[in-house]
Amino acid sequence: MDTQPQIYGTPGERARFSGLLRAALPLGGALLLCGYALGALLPWPALPLVAKCWLVLILATALYLAAVGTQGRVEAFFKGARGEELVAQALTALPGDCAIFHGVDLGAGRLRLWRGRDLDHVVVSSRGVALIETKNWRGEVAVREGRVVVNGRDPSRPPLEQVRREARGLRDWLAQRLPDAPPVRPIVCFTGAAIRAGSIAMEEVTLCNAGELVDALAAEERAALDQVTRERIVQMLSKQV
Repeated sequence: MDTQPQIYGTPGERARFSGLLRAALPLGGALLLCGYALGALLPWPALPLVAKCWLVLILATALYLAAVGTQGRVEAFFKGARGEELVAQALTALPGDCAIFHGVDLGAGRLRLWRGRDLDHVVVSSRGVALIETKNWRGEVAVREGRVVVNGRDPSRPPLEQVRREARGLRDWLAQRLPDAPPVRPIVCFTGAAIRAGSIAMEEVTLCNAGELVDALAAEERAALDQVTRERIVQMLSKQV
């Protein structure tokens, strides 16, 4: 019997690609516009020296603003990719009957890739199916009035809504291909942030630190999968990473 889980996909790969895509397209567009502007204003000898200097300064400023405008989003994608790698490392401690999928794309097309909205991690075992959304945030995570807050503030993207939506999407995707698709357990795993209790249960969603992820996966009994169903799900998901 295998003692190591099956692993499919590379953690953080799609997030990094989406980040690079976010950087390359605006900068490429700025370069094209600058090239067009230079070509439209030629011949250079007809321009005074002061006008040439101002033109170069304006084009350089346009390129700088294009770079700065994408920097924050690119850094967010790369930070998320690092978090996915940390969670992937924690998942290697799972037993050999588990199959782990990183960066699952259910076929939402190029727009999903542009937004970096693949499923971070999916775990399939004889115990059921779990979807893990990674958050590489700084600060203390708590629950306030049914909402997740970090350092007392609401995040820009509520993780509970996000992971529930992703779990429903995966469940619907499975239901289209299996007569009796199992439920999907949603988990939000925090790497850079800390939950004092280690983990928190929010109805069907589990919130946990990366160090408690394996225990959180084992703590709650999910819908058991027979071997045939498990192998079919593994085979289907292996084509989506």
